[in-house]
Amino acid sequence: MNRSPFILHRSAGGTAGAWSMLVIVLFAFLAVQEVLRLDYWRSSRTLNWDVEGYYHYLPALFVHGDLCHLGFVGEENRTLHPRGEQTWYGVTHIERTGCDVLKYTCGTALFELPLFLVAHGWMRWSDPMNATGYSPPYQLAVALSSILFVGLGLLLLRRSLLRHLGDRDTAIALLVLALGTNLFFYSTHDSGMSHGYLFFLFAAVIDLTERWHRHPTVRLSALLGLVIGLILLTRPVDVLVAIVPLLWPGSPGADRTRIRTHLLVALAFLALAVVPQVLYWRATTGQFIYYSYGDEGFDFTSPHILQGLFSYKKGWFVYSPLVLLGFIGLVAMWKDPRSRRIAVPLLVFFPIMWYVVFSWALWWYGGGFGCRPLVETLALLALPIGHLARWVRHRPTAVIAMFAMIIIAGIMLNRLQQFQFQQGILHWDSMTSERYWEIFGRRTNDGLRPFP
Repeated sequence: MNRSPFILHRSAGGTAGAWSMLVIVLFAFLAVQEVLRLDYWRSSRTLNWDVEGYYHYLPALFVHGDLCHLGFVGEENRTLHPRGEQTWYGVTHIERTGCDVLKYTCGTALFELPLFLVAHGWMRWSDPMNATGYSPPYQLAVALSSILFVGLGLLLLRRSLLRHLGDRDTAIALLVLALGTNLFFYSTHDSGMSHGYLFFLFAAVIDLTERWHRHPTVRLSALLGLVIGLILLTRPVDVLVAIVPLLWPGSPGADRTRIRTHLLVALAFLALAVVPQVLYWRATTGQFIYYSYGDEGFDFTSPHILQGLFSYKKGWFVYSPLVLLGFIGLVAMWKDPRSRRIAVPLLVFFPIMWYVVFSWALWWYGGGFGCRPLVETLALLALPIGHLARWVRHRPTAVIAMFAMIIIAGIMLNRLQQFQFQQGILHWDSMTSERYWEIFGRRTNDGLRPFP
């Protein structure tokens, strides 16, 4: 069996660590509690805007039996959103085929499918008249789907981290990601967006990449190709994560011919994953590849990287400051000869990802809390954060105490700002530095000037 020489430290307890599992259980408990507290699923607020655009595939296929003619979308939206602003959102009529085509690819709907079928079966049995695909049980299924796959992503990260780190360092890394970033927001408040499912897929890329380099098999090659294909199917720009397995340090003396064979297997399964979307586009538009975003697009000559990372509008480091721990940990990994080669693919990936996502014309990506196009990349920061936690654990007590206080403060700030967003105190789209500091720490709108 080939083993990678780049294992940093194996937990003495193997993969049976209790603290890291407790963090995942805590996340699941708090996330379900948050969904039930918000109660969006009862008031038809779960399926809105982009979330609904991702989801329409499922009622079209399983309720109406027609992916070509989406007249039901207008009917449902006039009922669920009577103001009319969302009636045909995310749907374009194609004159030459007579079909309606959905703006978003079908990857998100694929992940929502299991709990959708549970909700649909329940409604067909208990209340057939409301088995429409949009009534409250379906909306609850969407919310719980996000929690389910983020939880599975945390489990995959836990398994990967415990190959390198102790249980407590792993627990700290998972705690920072699960409760100290906007991952929690996109698992609960904006459940049904693609980012929670992509977080799971990015975690799977890390896990499969490491397993392949420890013991390469055709099965692992196929799984890795399939996962990257599902990423392409869910959010095409995120296929850039393929940089990580391509640059991951291999075992010395690897058989190059065997590697080429495995790469071809991975590419075949990647292509297989996107076949449903290609067939859908062919049937509805007459084209195998269809650009559904109209006039929206990238401007690679004018990226907004600094704004995307540091602005008060939606800056990643402003609204999820604990993310910085990951990059401090990444620098520490680079300085450590044992981990330097693992740091390389991450150090290459992030600047490229930032350049591409912040070259999108609407670089702040509309409404939401913080920087949403980078939520899934949090999975790649788990190991650097855990590495930093291990380094801190061997420092003086004062350093350990300061590290703990930073994490606690970051989690508290994250929870407060997500509450502010829900209450309309923190604006969904147009925050400024003045407004940020005006509302800092506030839990009510009392005494605040109107915004903007």
